[in-house]
Amino acid sequence: MKLSRCVITLILCCLAVVVFVGCSEESNQVAAQNGPALVIEPNLSVGPIHAGTTAQQIIAQLGEPQRRTPNSLEYTRLGLAVMPDQAGVVQVVMCGDVTGINGPFVKTFTGRTKEGIGMNSTRDEVLKAYGDPTASKKMLGTLESLQYEPLGITFSLEGGKVHHMIVRLRSSNEPQQAVTVDLTQ
Repeated sequence: MKLSRCVITLILCCLAVVVFVGCSEESNQVAAQNGPALVIEPNLSVGPIHAGTTAQQIIAQLGEPQRRTPNSLEYTRLGLAVMPDQAGVVQVVMCGDVTGINGPFVKTFTGRTKEGIGMNSTRDEVLKAYGDPTASKKMLGTLESLQYEPLGITFSLEGGKVHHMIVRLRSSNEPQQAVTVDLTQ
């Protein structure tokens, strides 16, 4: 009887180790898929994507995009899309999910500004970090846009939480350009 208790205890311990190691490997694989958090510096960079980087350089750094459109290279595994101009120079990085707070890319995009603002940051956190926006717009339901034109970043919020960011990349001598996403359709 004593021997069978020891065997049962040993089996349970082995199972616990297998389950724990399996869970750790799974969460490490998810983290490896998303990669380390990207640092967002409006006007300058989103992780390895810098002002002046070409679409070809992005592909060399990040690999082939999961999806291409006429205007963008979409890296769905990272939760972002890059938008080059006609010369192939990346001008805009779209981060998170334009469809809303429950969109899949809200969880996928791990980037944060150096002030700590990223997906699911609150409206109050954005205002505390950056002050009053240059422009703001209330849209359908609880959708809102906060634009910080001189900083080169626009935050889209739903229910008071960030779900999408438009980061403009430009050198200091380039004129400021507006990028608008129409969420009313």
